[in-house]
Amino acid sequence: MQFATLHFVYFFTAVLTGSWMLRRVPVARKLLLLAASYYFYGVWEWKLLGLLAASSLWNWLAGEWTVRAESRGAKRAALIVAVTGNVGLLGFFKYYNFFRENVAEIASALGFEAHLPLLEVILPIGISYYTFQGLAYVIDLYRGYGHRAANLLDYLVFTAFFPQLLIGPICRSRDLLPQLEQMPTRVPNLDRAMALIAGGLFKKVIFSTYLATNLVDAAFLAPENYSSVELLAALYGYSIQLYLDFSGYTDIARGTALLMGFNLPPNFNNPYAAPSIGEFWRRWHMSFSYWLRDYIYFSFGGSRVPKFLAYINIFFTMLIGGLWHGAAWGYVMWGAIHGLALALYKISLDVRRGLGNPLAGREPFTWGRLPLLIIGWFYTFHICVFARVFFRSPDMQTAWVYLERIGDLTLYGRGLDPTALFMIVFGLALNFIGTPLQRGFIGLHARLPMPAKVLLWMILGILLLTLKPSEVPPYIYFKF
Repeated sequence: MQFATLHFVYFFTAVLTGSWMLRRVPVARKLLLLAASYYFYGVWEWKLLGLLAASSLWNWLAGEWTVRAESRGAKRAALIVAVTGNVGLLGFFKYYNFFRENVAEIASALGFEAHLPLLEVILPIGISYYTFQGLAYVIDLYRGYGHRAANLLDYLVFTAFFPQLLIGPICRSRDLLPQLEQMPTRVPNLDRAMALIAGGLFKKVIFSTYLATNLVDAAFLAPENYSSVELLAALYGYSIQLYLDFSGYTDIARGTALLMGFNLPPNFNNPYAAPSIGEFWRRWHMSFSYWLRDYIYFSFGGSRVPKFLAYINIFFTMLIGGLWHGAAWGYVMWGAIHGLALALYKISLDVRRGLGNPLAGREPFTWGRLPLLIIGWFYTFHICVFARVFFRSPDMQTAWVYLERIGDLTLYGRGLDPTALFMIVFGLALNFIGTPLQRGFIGLHARLPMPAKVLLWMILGILLLTLKPSEVPPYIYFKF
């Protein structure tokens, strides 16, 4: 189910009430959370509940094997089994038909025929997230700094915890398992929880939805029908839409978890305010970017290898990151663009440090550096924006048409929607003023007496229902 539905409101109200009623009975509360999480997932496709349960059990058993193994070889065997199972699961459901199609094309180009079976494979929602979360659990235990689940029930809740199950944030064992062991008995921060939920709902229901339906979707469907200016506006619009859509989900996930007493890690930190591509990836989809760094880049050797190999490692890590999003060459191209940009950024850091600037990339702010920061921000933002052409287009052919039409430099077309343009500017501005706005809301909410807080919630709810369109599309990252 989606967050912005009455179904979820009823569901979450029941779960929240039951959770706090059972706060003195930890096992019963965990069973409630597990049942609620499986119901939440089963609403999408109940037949895939077995896959979620099997994946969870597989990783828990692999983790136990890793911890209890007495030799290095046995631990390594457990890790290989875990990685093989998870990668195989993800590969089958997400990449089999992509692999089949490309093998057939290559064989045909060479004058052969490939007869791999055609399978009707349904991509299970959330599989990329709970698979990565399970892999991280086993790898951390293997490396010796993971938090081992106290029992199977804790691990099942950790994997399926419904606020973050579908599109993250990807939790590490140390993020959530200690909280499940202690089982919080009070809300850590009610004011922050309400600020996150309110902000997340408005980001998704109002801003992201409007940009999608009134600007972005039509332009990417048939770019040949639009002028260069309109396509540029749609491209900026999609970048802002994606940020509002995804960060809005994360805000609601963190807010609802907070109301139940759990802290989830942040996933966004004003990414479009980043002055460098390296800083962007420390702010965008943070749980995923750190996952790539810790389990892919470091596994390749990270920066411990010769510099030339480190640059190649960065590039291939982002290629994998692109392919993680889906079985399409557009995602591979998107990953290659970011991989190249990050490799060039790393080269620039190494050059500057070699010339005697040990703080390269970490220089403190000074007004004299402001022009360089603005140039860096402009470059970074537009690398991200133009890479989105390949990320959003339905296929590579459409992506090239989109870029060609922008290059035509045509000014006139169907006209630009002023409301959409305002939302683009506002969404970008949130990366610079969003944090102070959120703090202001939290401060106001904290000062209000409870009756006034209830009145504020009612006003925001009425405003949301008034502005809400008739149909709110699914979150973009559901398809990844």
